[in-house]
Amino acid sequence: MQHRTTTREVSNKLYLDVLNDIEGLLARLGRETDDERVSKALRYVEQSIRPIHDELVTRIESLRDHARWDRFTIAFYGETNAGKSTTIETLRILLGERTKRDAHAKFHALQKEHGLSEPAWSALMESILHHETHLAKLCSQEVEDAARRDVERKALEDEMQSLRGQIDSKTRSASLRRKLVHLWRKMPEELALTGLTHQHCALAATHAAEHAARQADIEAVQDVLKEGRDRQAEVLLRIADLEPFADGHIVGTGRSDFTRDTQAYTFEANGQHFELLDLPGIEGKEADVIDSILGAVRSAHAVFYITGKAAPPQTRDEDGEGTLEKVRAHLGDHTEIWSIYNKRITNPISLEKAELLNDSERDGLVALDATMREHLGSRYRGCIALSSQPAFLAASECLVPGSDLLRNRAKFLARFSVEEALAKSGFRQFVDRLTNSMIADCETRMRAANVNKVHFAVKGAEAALMSARKETIGPLAEACRKDWTHVEQQLDLAVSGLSQTVLNLATDAISSFENRVRASVYEKIEAGIDNDDLKSLLKKTVLTEQTKLGSGLRQKIGNKLDRFRDDVAGLLDRFRERVAQLQDVYSSHGDRGVGRDFEFDMQFDSGVQYAPLIAAVVGGVLMLWNPVGWLSLAVGGLTLIVGIAKALWGLVDSDFKKGQQRKATNENLERIVQSMHDAMKTNCDELRTNVDERMSVIRADIKRSVDQAADVNSAMIKVCANLNRFSKTIAQPGGAIQSHKKKRQ
Repeated sequence: MQHRTTTREVSNKLYLDVLNDIEGLLARLGRETDDERVSKALRYVEQSIRPIHDELVTRIESLRDHARWDRFTIAFYGETNAGKSTTIETLRILLGERTKRDAHAKFHALQKEHGLSEPAWSALMESILHHETHLAKLCSQEVEDAARRDVERKALEDEMQSLRGQIDSKTRSASLRRKLVHLWRKMPEELALTGLTHQHCALAATHAAEHAARQADIEAVQDVLKEGRDRQAEVLLRIADLEPFADGHIVGTGRSDFTRDTQAYTFEANGQHFELLDLPGIEGKEADVIDSILGAVRSAHAVFYITGKAAPPQTRDEDGEGTLEKVRAHLGDHTEIWSIYNKRITNPISLEKAELLNDSERDGLVALDATMREHLGSRYRGCIALSSQPAFLAASECLVPGSDLLRNRAKFLARFSVEEALAKSGFRQFVDRLTNSMIADCETRMRAANVNKVHFAVKGAEAALMSARKETIGPLAEACRKDWTHVEQQLDLAVSGLSQTVLNLATDAISSFENRVRASVYEKIEAGIDNDDLKSLLKKTVLTEQTKLGSGLRQKIGNKLDRFRDDVAGLLDRFRERVAQLQDVYSSHGDRGVGRDFEFDMQFDSGVQYAPLIAAVVGGVLMLWNPVGWLSLAVGGLTLIVGIAKALWGLVDSDFKKGQQRKATNENLERIVQSMHDAMKTNCDELRTNVDERMSVIRADIKRSVDQAADVNSAMIKVCANLNRFSKTIAQPGGAIQSHKKKRQ
């Protein structure tokens, strides 16, 4: 009792430790960073893995509730009509299972109380059959005699009728004399008719006596037969009371709804207790019994897959999940799995062969072993061949009188002894193996089986998360990163293009400004103008052209900025649409909750919604753009240069004067243009800086959402790694408990 209490405490601790560690995986997500962006990503991860976390917790709790630590348990698993119950029933008889012993005792008691032995039943049935045969014979004879009597009676009556006709004919045709004679003497025909009349009466009496005697015999037999049938009905009622205690009562008839609940049977052999579970069959649609099947499988430490076919389990077809897929899904977390090929033998002649299996069956079992090892790995232990029906018939002690089972048992035992039938069916060897090596070292194997189920459940959750990360979250994060890198490059090109475009427009505008000023002043110089007027003219022309330059250049740059705004807005809009498409594509890849419905919270707006921000960039550019300021310093220098030239111009002729005026104009104009270029270059640099700063804000806003996708992927990698380490800890001997002790210390 102390050992059982200790075992229960250790087992409860295992599941408690596992559940605590699972909860810790989620709890640690919220404590790993102070960065709000990363915290938000971790919250998304927690929300997305919550369904798998809850499923894992439910499974661990179910394993805890179903786990058995004090008795080695083997589940008999397979399709309906494969022979699971027949095999278990034979084991119950041979190993003296307690409830089977009790059933035998009740069977014998009822049998003795009501005289329900097989000889008594056979004698009753033979008596009924004898009297039924005798009754049928009497009835048949009566029918034949009745027909004979009818013939005899009819022949006599026909003869009498003929005589009456003769008498009547003679009477009508007789003369008066003959008529007078007839009064005193009867005709020969009348005498004959009188004799036949007496004979007819005697015949009728004889026939009545025969019929009465035969009817008395029939009624006597009917009375005896009724007594026999009444006794038969009474015995059948008593036999119905026997059936629940008879061998084979748990064996189905092949109907899929016969075994609905798992039945457990406890055995003891070689000082070792163990338990066998009789599971419902796995059908094409086992929804009504799946809970019973899964609960039993979770309780078992080993599984016998019972099959009636010397071939690998059937795989999935168009109608649904195949047997192989069910075996892999239901038994995948077990440490010990055997196949039992239960050969169907109903004729004792089939058992007379030297070997139980033929070559074709042996080849089929080789293929079965290969398939099971392929899907279950080292946990699959091999195949055992037997035939449970002959073994059951040979071993059975309590069969219902008059049943087919009893008649079939007689056929087999007419050819084989009980031990011969058990040996030839392979069942004796199976029993010896079951009660020795298969139940040895149970405590170690029970722990290994129970811990492996927990390990498998954790690995399953890890695999589901890893699959979602690899198939959905990881590729989506990487696709977003690559797309954003490309978009950033395009944005850089757009900004660089804008800067170059503005520079080119400004350069062309200054060049046009220079040409127009020169042409206008040269025209006045050619017509003749004094130096003072030239100075005023040059200043006036510069100011006039400056106004044209400012308005025209501003219009052209405004158009380019509008194009820049539309291009950037369209680029961002297409990127957002691309991300939405990626989410749709990758969300369809997952087959679990993590991947299918997970969506990153991409907070950046569409290109159209970003247009106001980009417009603000454009507005900022136009506000900084000030061509008027380019001329203020240069125009102030006109007085000095023209003033120096006045003395020279008064000493030379008109052509020389014009040449000096053009030279002074060019020098002043070059100074002005150079000053404008310098101011324009400074202005353009300021504009580039302003655009870069404002675009950086937009970039950073989007980059935060893109980085969030990478953060989610990184967090998922960390969760999977933690689950992987945890599953390895569980797999180690005493790992889960030792891990929990270290953490508490």
